[in-house]
Amino acid sequence: MKKNEDVFFMEAKTALGVAGFAYQCSPFRLVQAYLPRENKDMLPEEIHTMPVKQSPPAEALDLVQKIVAYFDGAPLDPHLECLDFEGLTPLQEKVLRTVAAIPYGQVCSYGEIARRAGCPRAARFVGSVMAANPFPVFIPCHRVVRSDGSLGGFGGGLGLKEKMLARESGKPLAPGPCIC
Repeated sequence: MKKNEDVFFMEAKTALGVAGFAYQCSPFRLVQAYLPRENKDMLPEEIHTMPVKQSPPAEALDLVQKIVAYFDGAPLDPHLECLDFEGLTPLQEKVLRTVAAIPYGQVCSYGEIARRAGCPRAARFVGSVMAANPFPVFIPCHRVVRSDGSLGGFGGGLGLKEKMLARESGKPLAPGPCIC
């Protein structure tokens, strides 16, 4: 993430814990998103050094409402226009944009994402991009699963991935083939 005095932190208290994001104001750019944790102290150490803007921009307040609504069960637009992809390679960005296109309530395999991104033999590369995804929830890496339908990994823990997928599907998560 950028080390810049113009990066601010905004928290979002959700049904699954405290989430948040780092952003820049002019123009508004989402720099990093943080998955919910039980409390703010469990979020990464870096957020504790970020300033909190007393009067955050309307875009930040809007994103907080959308994150809260998402964890209450509403779909969330990926907001690709405000994501700051600086520092990512073109292929990493292409993989992230491909993942952003996975519909709400569906999952896709690492291999299928690799094929759709134009690098059909790069399922492990897709996994490494997902592991470093700076915009979880906005780029729904929790929707990427193994080809056998098992969950694979997730930065927020497999329990959170399972909860997010179950919320999106409207039913308990059951193992099975990927739906892409």
